[in-house]
Amino acid sequence: MAPDVNRHLATIRRNPRALKAYERVRAVLDGNAPDRVPFRDSYWSEFRERYLSARGLSSDADLREQFDHDFVVMPPVMGPWPSRAGYLGRDSEGHVLRRDDFGLVTANIVGSTTMSRHVECAIKEPGDLDRLPFEDPACESRTAALARDLPAVCRRFCPVFKLGGPFSRTWRLRGLQQFLEDLVRDEPFAMEMVTRMTEHLIAVGRACVERTDFPPIQFHIADDFAATKAPLISPAVYERVFLPNLKRLVAAFRTMGFKVSYESEGNIWPMLEFLDEARVDVLANMEPRAGMRIERIRERFGDRFRVWGNICNVQVLPSGDRRAIAREVRRVLSSATEGGYMGLSAHSIGADVSPDAYDYFWELMNRFARYPMDLSAFPAGD
Repeated sequence: MAPDVNRHLATIRRNPRALKAYERVRAVLDGNAPDRVPFRDSYWSEFRERYLSARGLSSDADLREQFDHDFVVMPPVMGPWPSRAGYLGRDSEGHVLRRDDFGLVTANIVGSTTMSRHVECAIKEPGDLDRLPFEDPACESRTAALARDLPAVCRRFCPVFKLGGPFSRTWRLRGLQQFLEDLVRDEPFAMEMVTRMTEHLIAVGRACVERTDFPPIQFHIADDFAATKAPLISPAVYERVFLPNLKRLVAAFRTMGFKVSYESEGNIWPMLEFLDEARVDVLANMEPRAGMRIERIRERFGDRFRVWGNICNVQVLPSGDRRAIAREVRRVLSSATEGGYMGLSAHSIGADVSPDAYDYFWELMNRFARYPMDLSAFPAGD
């Protein structure tokens, strides 16, 4: 899959704005400094509606354009049972019931931003793993939406391919609490689930890349496995059960020409050596409130990892305090003066962030996140 034969890379090269975005992302992945930090953020629908209303923008306005994003994260349908996914009705309390492509049934209140309640999982006992074979990883329905959207994305942005990871997608088969108990009480069974899920994800990813001719730039793994204070599992369990599978997932996409980013919210500090061993290139959406601060990562690993995000979206941006926002942006950019960084926030922007606060944050990034980076005129945050 050489760059000169990939039709979507050819589209990117024909479109100056997309080419600039690609060059920024590529420079960071290759360890160089682009003209500016590549921008990317995600927005809850509640923030989007609030922002559009406050700024008098049309309902179909694209915040990726408003904030000059460079890259777009694009997943296929990756679960083992896409044919079973859909709306199931309502329960006796009026909660909407849905089954996802991993077989997980959730209940939630329409219009609520609270976490969905997990009602039922597909693998209720070990025998179900063989009784419910995974559906074809190469079925066309998995890539239909991505194939439809990819050409337009490549005329404006740099596309990033996304899959879930060995932890976050395996627990959906069993429910999080039960899966954690399996890791303690029946590790061989847990390992079998993780291995099968990893094999499935690799097969889905390969088929998707081949069918859509997805450009081999960056492969993003979303794999939350930690709480704010600590990982949900011990380093020993991670090393035995998840690291071998993560290595296989990373290696599969490196072979196809991708650089690899890895995301987990929470405190994953004890596992960073494993991500290094697995040859992850980019640490994505690391939570500063959980101690995952870019300056600590740089102090420990130097420039080994690129870093994506890290501006606190839970405490600092929702505060609306311009001094606090300025301090936070300067903190991050001070560790990115030589490159190796892509932004914007640590994860996503919710309804608790005001349009004014986000505009100020983005204006600071847009002004100062440029190379050669000069922070001497940065606003005081003391």
